[in-house]
Amino acid sequence: MKDIIPVHKLYERSSAGMEVFYFEGIKERASPLGIHRDDHYIFIFQEKGESNFMLDFKPLLVKGRAILYVLPGQVHHSIDSKNATGWFLAIDTLLVNEEYRAVFEQYIITNEPLSVDDAKAEKFKECLKLLYERFKLIEEPLSRPIAHSLAQSYIGMVAEAYLAQTQYGQKQNTRPVQINSQFRSLLLANFKTAKSPSEYAEKLNISLTYLNEVVKGHTGFPVSYWIHNEVVLEAKRLLYYSDLTVKEISFELGYSDHTYFSRLFTKVAGTSAGSFRAGYRK
Repeated sequence: MKDIIPVHKLYERSSAGMEVFYFEGIKERASPLGIHRDDHYIFIFQEKGESNFMLDFKPLLVKGRAILYVLPGQVHHSIDSKNATGWFLAIDTLLVNEEYRAVFEQYIITNEPLSVDDAKAEKFKECLKLLYERFKLIEEPLSRPIAHSLAQSYIGMVAEAYLAQTQYGQKQNTRPVQINSQFRSLLLANFKTAKSPSEYAEKLNISLTYLNEVVKGHTGFPVSYWIHNEVVLEAKRLLYYSDLTVKEISFELGYSDHTYFSRLFTKVAGTSAGSFRAGYRK
């Protein structure tokens, strides 16, 4: 194994900040891309068929007509597909509206595939067909900004579909929802350096008591749980997909005391780092 998890960079495949294509009748046992991360967002709209993915140690079944998204940095790979047909969009994070990003980052814990009804499916297909036509003409005058605008429209509809299925669809503008979203964004960007719940409360200019109340109210767990969860999730990625030692991983994740990190991993994961690596590599 290599020492790092491969990161697929969008700019190496496209200078347009996006990649879009239609796939039809895919039948394969595993993706030729293998296990990797991406430095960009991925949106999949499957019109029919069946696909199995592994997303951050969680198996996901995309059955029939459904949408699925993958966040930048999430470790994933395709397990198999059966007559899968639909649309694929990869897009630079900079081209994803901040409002939409907030929606998807709230769902990083449970970004499950979402079934799509007839009306939404038609809108998705219409938008994606227009986007694809513009993408093929990306070097023509004005085609690039038009393609970017069409991609925003599609991503906005995907975000809307997810919101409609949750409590956030009714209350996304309330203060607690905004705080929870801001905390999630801060955590994803700072978990390697900020380990104390009070640091996040300070960054948000609120009391730790209130932050804990909000986060626990929305997720069922306090701030400390999510900090440790994010650290251990990244540790699991590195343990399974790299050959870094536990000590090297602890330093990579911002812990100077690797024995403390090992105890934390065991407490959160329910097994030692060494046992986790051995078990998952069988």
